[in-house]
Amino acid sequence: MRQIPYVPLRNSKQLAHKLKLAVGQRTEVATNVRTDDGLTNGASNIIKLIQLTDENKPSGLIWVQFDYEDVGRKTRQENRTLYARGIQSTWTPIKPVTTQFSVGRTKSAQVVRKQFPLRPASAKTVHGSQGDTQTQIVVNLNSNRAFPHIYYVALSRVTTIEGLYITDLCEDKISVDQRVVKEMEILRTEQSLNLCFKRLYMLDQSDLKVCYFNARSLHKHIEDVRKDINYSSMDIVIFTETRNDVSQGTGPGRPYCGTAVYSRVPLKEGYPYVHNVNGIEFTIIKTESNPHLNIIGVYRSPNIAISRLLSSLRSILDEDSSAHNIIIGDFNVNWMVESDRQSLYNLMVVQNHYRQLITGFTTDNRTLIDHLYTNLMEEEIEAGILETYFSDHKAIWASLRT
Repeated sequence: MRQIPYVPLRNSKQLAHKLKLAVGQRTEVATNVRTDDGLTNGASNIIKLIQLTDENKPSGLIWVQFDYEDVGRKTRQENRTLYARGIQSTWTPIKPVTTQFSVGRTKSAQVVRKQFPLRPASAKTVHGSQGDTQTQIVVNLNSNRAFPHIYYVALSRVTTIEGLYITDLCEDKISVDQRVVKEMEILRTEQSLNLCFKRLYMLDQSDLKVCYFNARSLHKHIEDVRKDINYSSMDIVIFTETRNDVSQGTGPGRPYCGTAVYSRVPLKEGYPYVHNVNGIEFTIIKTESNPHLNIIGVYRSPNIAISRLLSSLRSILDEDSSAHNIIIGDFNVNWMVESDRQSLYNLMVVQNHYRQLITGFTTDNRTLIDHLYTNLMEEEIEAGILETYFSDHKAIWASLRT
């Protein structure tokens, strides 16, 4: 029995013999209490209120506020009758739990322990912090030994560099396991993988590169766009559904001001210009270096009838049937479904001999509604899809050999 107070936490299923807690103290859940509700080992929180029914033993409730509001949501809902005056709706009640473990040299003695499943967590070892994500941390890296990769673990627990504070950096103790160095060299040389997609910044610099992207609000995602080298390496980028100035809309439909064009190359005087027809956004672009090539950006709302799209395209194509065109955009017609694409296929492919170059899904819904039509020769143009992570659309692109 004298061994019981000294049983290591790893042998007592993380329930402490004595637990010193206080309001305002940072703690974390010590064991998996309820995995479907996020009450798992390591869930960080701050104690807000302690309500003991017997001060001499674990009893009653400890109210905590978790760092993430989705943790404990089900528990709060199921215990809503406990929320008296002064208890905030974001606090979660923690009740004592009971566990059984073995002690003694032969593990023949069984101990049943009842305790709150919490442990103090204001400070941790680097090893103990693995898996944590915090907005602010203070890291003390003072050490007499060099532990491989421990600096990476310690410094990557925080979400921003502004929230990181370091004491005793000990740069001479930064160490990398030589087995890791060797493995990284193998991955970079002998076992490197070929990407399954085209890196747009690796396209031929002499080509004219055009990209189209339904941004689903450009002002919301402008920083994502700016930081993606694929977009900045394009010569012309056409964005639609920018939602930059909805005040110019007339009526219940989408405003015509939803298209934005960025260009790194000189454009022909008077271009780009807007040529909206039948509620469909058309943007005509010509460059100084390719004045005989029309780049036509298109956006058709799913609320606009397909017949109006066909009529608009027909009028544009009839203006100059001999022109070289790239017609690129969101047509909201699923090219994967034959019955959906039939009328558009007849107009563009059968009657006007254009090719549609996009062959894979262009949305997260596994549809191909962003198209690229051209009457250029096959050897003159390459096209493809660029994966994105901030819109349900993927970008599509074309590279013209000049």
